[in-house]
Amino acid sequence: MAIIAVALVSFSGIMAETAMNVTFPALTKYFNTSLNAIQWVTTAYLLSVTIMITTSAYLNKKYSPRVLWLMSLLLFTIGTFIGGLAGNLPILLIGRVLEGMAAGISMPLMFNLIVRLVPGSKIGLWMGIGAMVVSLAPSFGPTYGGALIDTLGWRSIFFILLIIPLISLILGWQTIIPGEQIKSNVSFDVLAFGMLSVTLTTALILINQLGKGTVNVWLLIVMLLALGAFIFRSLTSQQTFLNIRLLSNYKFSMLMFPVVLYMFANLGINLLLPNYLQNVLHTSSFWAGISLLPGTLLGGVLNPYFGHLYDKYGNKVPLLLGNTVFASSLLVMAYFIKSLNFSAFIIMYMIFTLGRNLAFSIGMTASINELSIDKKTDATAILQSSQMFMGALGTTVAALYGSQRGGLAIGFENFLWTLLAIALIIFVMFFIRLRSKSI
Repeated sequence: MAIIAVALVSFSGIMAETAMNVTFPALTKYFNTSLNAIQWVTTAYLLSVTIMITTSAYLNKKYSPRVLWLMSLLLFTIGTFIGGLAGNLPILLIGRVLEGMAAGISMPLMFNLIVRLVPGSKIGLWMGIGAMVVSLAPSFGPTYGGALIDTLGWRSIFFILLIIPLISLILGWQTIIPGEQIKSNVSFDVLAFGMLSVTLTTALILINQLGKGTVNVWLLIVMLLALGAFIFRSLTSQQTFLNIRLLSNYKFSMLMFPVVLYMFANLGINLLLPNYLQNVLHTSSFWAGISLLPGTLLGGVLNPYFGHLYDKYGNKVPLLLGNTVFASSLLVMAYFIKSLNFSAFIIMYMIFTLGRNLAFSIGMTASINELSIDKKTDATAILQSSQMFMGALGTTVAALYGSQRGGLAIGFENFLWTLLAIALIIFVMFFIRLRSKSI
């Protein structure tokens, strides 16, 4: 019940993010502004989630799970209420930022509770359930938002979500307990946090500008300087923030990088495939939107079973099998793209999602579970924040491919070949990990 109570907040935050994507045309008219300005409804949310997740290692060492859960509930409630009442775009963005902060607390807290509460023999199953929450929420968002905006209006997307904090409160009040004694002497590295925040913010702005074909050189310099300062500070400071030294542990990093690359691939495909179906195969917008649902639901529902495979067989076979299926689906789609019809793409996306989710779920579980207990919260923070950033990157890069001079058909085909190359690189990473002795 404790895990489910926190998972509800995570699920609602992620679902709200994709639900708002379908409101952009309505919001553009309502606030009398450009689509580029409205896109910050999503960008500000993703940025807020990413930055907040980077603090989760410190927060989990400083505060009890109960305090963090209540903090996420409060932020989500206030942010959702503000979003529903917003009379202008800046107020709406404030609500979205607060919702992002809530999700940035609840997502790593959910996985940290799983690691803390679940017996080792069941850790794979429950990590799979956690991954299912993260996987299913984005697929429900557009359906939820689309149904409400045509009936009750965009504000109802926020107001109906206010029931979630109440349900979470009922489930978690007696089950989420303070736990072990917190470390009152933990000090937060404000400078490292500031440098990483500047890095992530400027990176997202630069990525958005790539979609318009421009690059701000000075902004790029600021990003690189901030990144360098963050790395130097992290390696020399005695204060608590992100333990990036974990990246030197090949048994962790050679799973962390594949996990975030799977997120890059997933959100990139999710952007291009529906557009390809509409613009090239001339499928209706309704069926193009539905095309992703069977694969997403199947992959999400099977995530707990994938976790069970980890509990029973370990990580080697599921990782290699999952990436083989992932790579094979990309090869078939790229090579036979001109011959595939709507039904064939649905089937291939289901196979793509099965392979991707199998390797993604097992990789995330193994990367955290095989670390010592004192490193797990840092690992969770690095994984979650990297996933959010790579998801934003995958969407933008896919849009760049889709806008190539050769047209969407050529762009989608080239993106599929690029993802196949990434799948082969992931095989190399898995091989390096199997030969690594670091722990």
